[in-house]
Amino acid sequence: MAAKTTSAPNLMFSHMGISVTDIEKMETFYTHVLGFAVTDRGEAAGMQIVFLSRDPMDHHQIVLATGRPAQLPANTANPQFGPSINQISFKMGSLADLRDIHERLTTGGGTDLFPANHGIAWSIYAHDPEGNNLEFFVDTDWYVTQPFLIPLELSKTDAEIAALTKELCENSAGYEPYGDWRDRVAKRMTPFAATAGVAH
Repeated sequence: MAAKTTSAPNLMFSHMGISVTDIEKMETFYTHVLGFAVTDRGEAAGMQIVFLSRDPMDHHQIVLATGRPAQLPANTANPQFGPSINQISFKMGSLADLRDIHERLTTGGGTDLFPANHGIAWSIYAHDPEGNNLEFFVDTDWYVTQPFLIPLELSKTDAEIAALTKELCENSAGYEPYGDWRDRVAKRMTPFAATAGVAH
C-alpha cells in the first residue's frame, strides 16, 4: 500500500546559485562587503564555481558560477529588479545593521541603493557588481497588506522610524501585530510532510 502524505512536501529552502561574468569581482563583493566565506572552489560542467556561506551548518548558501550570457535584457516593469530573479534577500537583525550594510554597500561597490519601508519590514535594495538586485531587510512588529512601499528615511533616528512606521501601519489596510498574523497564517502552512498508512 502506498504511503499517504499531506499536500505539502517535506522541504526547506536552502541555497541559490548565481550565473556570473566576472567571478573574481563577484567573489570580492560577496566576501569583502557582505561577509561571506569561501568554503570551496573548483571547476565542473565547464564552469568555474565558488561556494560561499555565512553559516558552518550550510556548506554553501550562495554559489557563484561562470556562464552568464553577455547581454541580458532589463526588467521591463522596473530596472531596479531582475529580469528573471526579481531579488535576492538577506534578513538582518536591527536598524543599526541596516545602516551598517548601507555604508558597506556605498563604499564597497553596491549601486542603485534604494531604502524602502514596507510596513512589515525596513529594506535597502542595491545591485551587486553584475546588476543582481539584493534586498537587506529588518522585520518590524506590524503587518499590513502587501505590497506596500514608501521611501525609508535613514536620516531619521531609529525611534523616529519605528514610531512613523507603527502609525503608518495602524492606519493601513490589514493592520495587525505581526505575531498575530504569523499565528494566523501558520494554520495554512504545513512545515513538515507526515506519512501514514505505510503497509509492512
